[in-house]
Amino acid sequence: MGDKLEKRHRLTMSWSYEKEEQWINELSRQGLHFKKARMISSFFTRDESVRYTYRLDYQTGQTNGGAKFQEYLDLYQDAGWEYVSSYGSTWHYFRKEWQPGEEPRLYTDRESLMMLYKRLQRVMGVMLFLNLFIMILNMVNLNAFFTERLWTIGIPLMILYLALFGVLGYGCWRMQQKVNQLKLHR
Repeated sequence: MGDKLEKRHRLTMSWSYEKEEQWINELSRQGLHFKKARMISSFFTRDESVRYTYRLDYQTGQTNGGAKFQEYLDLYQDAGWEYVSSYGSTWHYFRKEWQPGEEPRLYTDRESLMMLYKRLQRVMGVMLFLNLFIMILNMVNLNAFFTERLWTIGIPLMILYLALFGVLGYGCWRMQQKVNQLKLHR
């Protein structure tokens, strides 16, 4: 019989993945241990006899079952990390048994952490420009439709696009702030 999964809801943005780590670590302190993630849901098992420190890593091109993915997992396993799960083949969850006074990290040097932030920033930037391109194509192709139904379709769609651009732009800015902060503390 499998472990009973408990569901928790939370929306975390990529630029604040550290808050996701803090949340999962706090739940582990309470006896809930991360199993898998979905878009706004995470699943946990209950075991109050153990506590873990969880960390997330963002890596693209890591397909479960491939040789490259196994090398990636082996690298962290050699450093004492246990692989737990992945979300979308990009966010990977690892854990170590919790030790008082220790705060283990996946990234132990500034350069690697800076590269992580730049990868996240690049993905958000590409998504921003891709959606800008899609918006322009929609506006050109559906020009007559938007002018006839400006208030029912055109304005709400523009508001959605502006919100999306705002979120992605803010994410790019936050990642740049983190990169700049690392550069200052060299």
